Amino acid sequence: MGKIIKVFIGLIALMIVGILALTLLPSMEGAVGDAASSAKNAALNVALDASGAKNRVQQALESHVDDIAAATGLSSSAVEQGIDQLAVSDWEVATLPDSAQETGTFNGSAAGIDGTVTTYDDPSYVTVEAYGQNVTLRVPESAQSYLGYLSYLS
Repeated sequence: MGKIIKVFIGLIALMIVGILALTLLPSMEGAVGDAASSAKNAALNVALDASGAKNRVQQALESHVDDIAAATGLSSSAVEQGIDQLAVSDWEVATLPDSAQETGTFNGSAAGIDGTVTTYDDPSYVTVEAYGQNVTLRVPESAQSYLGYLSYLS
């Protein structure tokens, strides 16, 4: 049993080292850079899913339906429909295309975390900055029409 635990701990340590290495990879050009970027995004998506962050965001939205409805003047059913269309579980870490042009930057604070959300002319991407880290996310098509509401945060 002790060997199994040691192997399990070793695998976890290896996974953590791998994620850190991919996160800290220097920027590279060409096919090698594309492969490194894809591997980094895949590792970050696994970490994002494993962290349960998407579930916590979904639960936070669902637990504040009445507050959101009161603040926006929408019905609770309209807010619930909007939350469903955000498709939080389908958001994923992605590489921002070189051609993307910024269209807006919105600062805010939630759950004691200060952050910035940047939108682009391609509505399928947003970049979130928090804790000094930038993460670009691919936005599901059903959620893209809701990005315009970020301007109400300012």
